[in-house]
Amino acid sequence: MTPISKTLEELIREIYQDGSVSVVEYNTLRDDADRRMDAVIREFGQHNNLTAFQKAMDVAMQLLQTAVIDAKKARLTDTGEAIVKDAVTAQVEYLRAGSQLALRLL
Repeated sequence: MTPISKTLEELIREIYQDGSVSVVEYNTLRDDADRRMDAVIREFGQHNNLTAFQKAMDVAMQLLQTAVIDAKKARLTDTGEAIVKDAVTAQVEYLRAGSQLALRLL
C-alpha cells in the first residue's frame, strides 16, 4: 500500500470502522481531500496535472452518483443491481490499483 500521512490514515480508519459510510463522513473526506489539494496548489500553482486530476475526480463522483440514481430509477432486478455493483466496484479498484502504480513513481 502507498504510504499516507498519519492524519489521513486515522480519518480513513475512523470513517470505515463501522463498515458503512454516512453522508457526513463522505463530506468530511471530500473536504479533507480538497484541503490537501489546496496544499498542492500552494506548492505548484493552479494549473497542473494534479489539479486536473482533482477536477476529474469531482466529475467522476458526480457521474457515479447520477448513474446510481438512474439505475435505481430503472428498478433493476436483483441480478441487474448485482451487475451494476460489480461493474462500479471494478472501476473503483481499477483506479485504486492505478494510483498505487503511479505513486510508486514518486
